[in-house]
Amino acid sequence: MKTPKQKARAFSVSAALIAALAMGPARAGDADFATASARGSVSAVRLLSAGPIQGGAYRAGVEISLNPHTVTYWRQPGEAGSPPVFDFSKSTNVARVETAFPAPKHIDEAGTVVAGYDETVIFPLKIVPKDPKAPVTLDLKLDYAACGKICLPAKADLSLALPQSGASPFAAAIAAAEKRVPTRITAAEARKRLAVKKDGDRWRLSVTGPGKARDVFAEVQEPLFIESRLEGADFALTLFSTGPTPKSADATLTVITDKEAFEAPARLE
Repeated sequence: MKTPKQKARAFSVSAALIAALAMGPARAGDADFATASARGSVSAVRLLSAGPIQGGAYRAGVEISLNPHTVTYWRQPGEAGSPPVFDFSKSTNVARVETAFPAPKHIDEAGTVVAGYDETVIFPLKIVPKDPKAPVTLDLKLDYAACGKICLPAKADLSLALPQSGASPFAAAIAAAEKRVPTRITAAEARKRLAVKKDGDRWRLSVTGPGKARDVFAEVQEPLFIESRLEGADFALTLFSTGPTPKSADATLTVITDKEAFEAPARLE
């Protein structure tokens, strides 16, 4: 069986396509709450603001718009793909930025199943300023991939002075994206809702309510990789490695049910 690294798609790097990124015009009335779009060949990126500071933090989002039949990736795509890398280090008056990932989907990409998004996605941000009374400028350098018939690396350099007053036209879209982010549960709660049992050279995961489990995304530290597959009412988890495969591993499981999505720690042993 091929390892994930052997299966991974090589990027078709084109300096001309990367250089094609350009700043598109913002719509009238949006300028205070969004950047213009950084446009690539098959995608575009904007920074969006949800409005003034509330409870000591600003809410914002990174929007990646995709052309039809184009995919971008989750934080751990699987066998192929490249996760987005968010760099806010050049921001002004920012203590920290917390980036959240909406629940992904499994996508068949030319015979390889990846975890990602095949339509416009907003990654919610929580920005905590160093000085809540001083202006904040959010500066983003983003590296990501947008994959259609070929897989293209893309970049975006964006900067937005976060508004200190006014109502944002993007507040509802950012709130909707926040609702798509899986809830993180504790290890104690995970033991009540998840059962992981060794089954030969893999593990079998059972999920108990509320709701019926629809999909599972499993994360482990590189160079490990977990393939999840629905088998009957349970999920089969298979651990891979580019080197020797260990007999146990700590994992994070993102479970999608027909009621909710949640993220839980798990021990495979």
